Amino acid sequence: MGAIKQGLSRIWSAWKAFGKFMGDIVGRVFLMIFYLTVALPFGIGVRLFGDPLDVKDKTKGASWIERKVHEPSIEMAGNQF
Repeated sequence: MGAIKQGLSRIWSAWKAFGKFMGDIVGRVFLMIFYLTVALPFGIGVRLFGDPLDVKDKTKGASWIERKVHEPSIEMAGNQF
C-alpha cells in the first residue's frame, strides 16, 4: 500500500510541476496577446488623438479654468465634498 501511495505522490508532484510550467507559458502568451491587441492600440490612440491636459486648443486663449469662490460658512464646512 505504501508503494502505491509513494508512486501516486510522485505522479502528483510531476503533474503539479507540469501544471505550473503550462500556467506560466499560457499566462505569458495570453498577456502578450492582450497587450498587443488591446493595450498597445489604446495607448497609441490616446497618445495621438487625446489631450488630457487640454493644452492643444489655442483658440480659447489662456488655458486657465475659472474657479468659483464661495464665502466660508458653517453649512459649507459641513458639506465639503
